[in-house]
Amino acid sequence: MGIKRTILIFPGQGSQYVGMGKELYDRFKLVRDIYDEATQLLGYDISELCFKRHTLGKFMHKEDLNKTIYTQPAVLTMSYACYRVLDETCKECNVDLNASLLAGHSLGEYTALLVSEAMDFKTTLGLVQKRATFMTEWGKAYPGAGLMAIVDRGRELDYDRICALCKDIGVFITLNNTKSQIVVGGSKKRLAEMAKELKKEGKRPTMLKVEGPFHTPIMKPAADKFKKELDKSEIHIATKPIMANVTKEAIVDPNHIRQELYEQIFNIVNWRGTIERIILNRENLFIEIGPKMVLSNMINDIDPSIQRLNVEDVESLEKTVKELTKRTGS
Repeated sequence: MGIKRTILIFPGQGSQYVGMGKELYDRFKLVRDIYDEATQLLGYDISELCFKRHTLGKFMHKEDLNKTIYTQPAVLTMSYACYRVLDETCKECNVDLNASLLAGHSLGEYTALLVSEAMDFKTTLGLVQKRATFMTEWGKAYPGAGLMAIVDRGRELDYDRICALCKDIGVFITLNNTKSQIVVGGSKKRLAEMAKELKKEGKRPTMLKVEGPFHTPIMKPAADKFKKELDKSEIHIATKPIMANVTKEAIVDPNHIRQELYEQIFNIVNWRGTIERIILNRENLFIEIGPKMVLSNMINDIDPSIQRLNVEDVESLEKTVKELTKRTGS
């Protein structure tokens, strides 16, 4: 058995929570500097958005962490800050982080590209802000469309059966997350029809609170608008390969990166396929960098034997650095 490869993975929308990053912000100047830069670039206080729980009433006008236009920049900023702290702490402890490959779930691909130096922080944050705006605008244009999660805990879903149902009913698979969780999207009326069929088969379909039918062909006009932003953005050759959501290929070239970010808005995010491709015939250590442990839990469902660490606060940072120290010291 060879040495384990280190794979860094970055979460997407849905992993956010109030207070994310607060411990690291309080302890590290580096994190405060990143949040300050994000605040200047975005035009609103990102630390207040991430850390303060707004109540109803006088705060109604405030930015809401769960709204797509704020969620996406916030998750990117917090995840990037976590990575920078991990990287600096490893250097201080003479630990070689030495990631072989990066991957991110939907929005998380942007953090992966930022970490791989394909884009700088200003470019990445600007693109994410535009992406979130276009996705929200186009989602609002289709109030009759949405997303639905299909879960069958403890058992593997029949992917081909769900594909066939989608085709019959006229909806789309949007997220192939794990063996037991698939998300579909399209007309809410048709999703309700599909839910009836699935319930008969003992599945648990749940409509999701999202602002649009993300990752379905309905979003293509938003992607076309976003493509203009991608075309004029400075994108470099990545220093580390990123395993792409749509193609399940490792990408480094700016043209491939632009194509992936464009297609990802209106195509299926195949997270399960991405992970299965990464783990094929190799031993890997995955480090999830960013809020919650959504991706770590997904990987556990895909293959429970895979070693997983994470960085989202001081405790997880220290634990991960300690584990990495053990590996390099042995």
